[in-house]
Amino acid sequence: MAKIEVEHRGLLTEKKFNELNKFLRKNGKFLEKKDRFSIIYLLHGKSANFDLVQGDRIDLRLRITNKKSELVLKHGKWGGKDARKEFSFPIDSKKFEEMIEFLKILGFYYGFFQATKTYLYLYKGTEFALVKVPNWGYYFEVEIIADSSSVVNADKKIIGVCKEFNLIVLNDKNFVKLCESLNNRPGFKFDFKKEQFSEAKKRFVDYF
Repeated sequence: MAKIEVEHRGLLTEKKFNELNKFLRKNGKFLEKKDRFSIIYLLHGKSANFDLVQGDRIDLRLRITNKKSELVLKHGKWGGKDARKEFSFPIDSKKFEEMIEFLKILGFYYGFFQATKTYLYLYKGTEFALVKVPNWGYYFEVEIIADSSSVVNADKKIIGVCKEFNLIVLNDKNFVKLCESLNNRPGFKFDFKKEQFSEAKKRFVDYF
């Protein structure tokens, strides 16, 4: 059965990012540092349309994290805080570009690139992620993996952790603005009808 990912997100300043990293190193459990490159597909329409539509409940991603690749599907309403089903399928990293071709055959051509550096901690029953986006800024994600009967309790626990650090969770409108800020950076939109991934890969080669 697919897991439900209960997650809250918000922006961080560089100062707050560093303060939290120091605090969580001391008071939480460091899990790992994630160097991640993602291809985030847009699924509405067959022609290039880069508008974000909150009614879209399907979030399809091909990503490589610390040299390990997977195809990920998240399903459900999304926003600054959400609870979505997540399906994850590991793939051979040598077949990353082959999977891009496979998805093109299925009609998935366009969307956004994302590249991040994440410090992941376990803190008071939550996974606390501090995310750095090179040449852009910082944000946080606090999540709990739940089942349908424990989503409400997971949500309350995350709210408590965010309040402890005076963190502001983005509402849906401001989360869309965050995503648009990331997506509208030059060179981060793609249309595989017009370009080859091999060209874009040169800019993100460190992740492979």
